[in-house]
This record gives sequence, structure tokens and C-alpha cells, in this order.
Amino acid sequence: MHWLELLVSYCGISKLTIAKMAGVEENDIDRLLANPPEKVEIEVKYKIAVTVMELRFWLKDCELPI
Repeated sequence: MHWLELLVSYCGISKLTIAKMAGVEENDIDRLLANPPEKVEIEVKYKIAVTVMELRFWLKDCELPI
């Protein structure tokens, strides 16, 4: 499972919230999550990736131990 999918489905963070934090459109999130992923500009992918990693860092202490 993709980290972005995990944040949306498991953590309940909306695609709109992630898009606003990344400075991209919600449609860009949808295109990246499409199966197969649709073409997304490299700059947009980078912004989303940085935001996802920031959220993972902030939420890591809330995860259940394995």
C-alpha cells in the first residue's frame, strides 16, 4: 500500500487536506492514486511526496507497535 493511500484510508486525512498542505489541486492527488496512475507533473509529485513524508513523521508516534 502506498503511504498516500495509508494516510487517506487508515489515518482519515482527506485528500483535500493533503492537497492544500502540498500546494497542489485535489485532482492531482486523485490522479496519483488512480490505478494505473495517470500522468502527474514531477513538481507536483515532489510536493505531494514531501507532504506525505512530513505527515508520516508527525504521525509515527501514533502508530501501533508491530
